[in-house]
Amino acid sequence: MDQRRLSRIEVFVFDSPEPIHYGMEADQGSRYGILKLTCKGGSSWGACLISANTKTFDLIKWSSFLRMIYHCRLEEAIDKVRTHGSEWDQTQFELVQGALQDLRAKLQGKSLAGHIEQGRLYRAVAGGRDSKGGRLYYKPSSVALQKHSYPEPDTAELINKSISYFSIL
Repeated sequence: MDQRRLSRIEVFVFDSPEPIHYGMEADQGSRYGILKLTCKGGSSWGACLISANTKTFDLIKWSSFLRMIYHCRLEEAIDKVRTHGSEWDQTQFELVQGALQDLRAKLQGKSLAGHIEQGRLYRAVAGGRDSKGGRLYYKPSSVALQKHSYPEPDTAELINKSISYFSIL
């Protein structure tokens, strides 16, 4: 199987922020999400506030945009996000884009895992949506340089703590 083909997409939902949601404060009725993308070569994470001050939330409906990138090679998924990302909610776009960039960096032997726990303190520079070369370079912010790395979240623990879970296998 292709090392760079997405084989699993998971979304975990919580009613209060987890440590991975660095800097977010709990707000009653809000839902906080964690996205995990997996391929044979590794996995990556993203986190965001999914919905604010709502009594009901449909995770399957909210996550449906992720089906577009399932079973895609990493490069194909990044292209689809660039092409169709404007059709999605800004939160959805940023969540999946960040997780794909994290996965790309890991597969290149770099590590961006700290950007999740440290509140997206890494940013892509010298590239971007309109870049013809398609290259992304990662530069830590000054705050990231002052903090240490944290271990990746434990999937089993996240499933146990989440109020809702969605997986595309």
